Amino acid sequence: MKKLAVLGCGAQSQIFCLNAPKHLGNDYFVTSVCAKNHEHAVELANRVGGRAAYTVDDMLELAPDIVVEFAGIEAVEMYAEEILEAGADLVISSVGALDDEKFRDHLVRVARQYERKIYITSGAIGGMDLMETYAVVGNPKVQIESIKPPESYIGTPYMKGKTVSQTEEQLIFDGNVHDAIRGFPRNVNVSVATALATEATDAKVRLISKPGITEVSHRITLSNDIMHSELFFVSQPDPENKKNSKSAAYSVIALLKNLASPLTFF
Repeated sequence: MKKLAVLGCGAQSQIFCLNAPKHLGNDYFVTSVCAKNHEHAVELANRVGGRAAYTVDDMLELAPDIVVEFAGIEAVEMYAEEILEAGADLVISSVGALDDEKFRDHLVRVARQYERKIYITSGAIGGMDLMETYAVVGNPKVQIESIKPPESYIGTPYMKGKTVSQTEEQLIFDGNVHDAIRGFPRNVNVSVATALATEATDAKVRLISKPGITEVSHRITLSNDIMHSELFFVSQPDPENKKNSKSAAYSVIALLKNLASPLTFF
């Protein structure tokens, strides 16, 4: 069995850790949980039979085969290189960290040097195999439109000094993926993942606030000289953090299940 370490202890980590044994119990076990709030890490680790780590160094001392990150962009920037150098593969949930091309290329070099893998999860969407096909064909045109409830945008850097209507539908943002991730670091992982998978450096992003909705939707339009696709996804927001979709943690479980199975899907 392979050893998993979990970095982060928020709602996504809770969903992952409490559901992983059911789906991954024959192939993986959670050996440690590491988070800023050590008490929360202790509580979650106790529930899954692992150890709470005070630091990332403590977590890596247990020699995990794979580290699963749910801790945010800053945590990826701070610890990804150290994790790869320690000999662990890395599953990145906060894919927005990889929008920085220099940082992304550096991590890829480190992973190659230490013969490790970096896995990007599908999160609230799917079709990344198709997106990679667009990248192979080349010259893709990509647009992502996400519709979320108003509270998803409140407190984001882009909305500082701005208001979000609680009664009317509102176009919050219309621009490129790089500006989007800087303005909404926890809202547009879907957009960054799409841009990376398609290799569309100029992917366009539209963010819409719609009062009264209970689900989050993403419409992705892809086209090039020989193909045209429209992908549409609807999911429930995480009740504890409405900037994220509840399905994101389950996508990590699906990824790990696929990696361990003799039968894999692409």
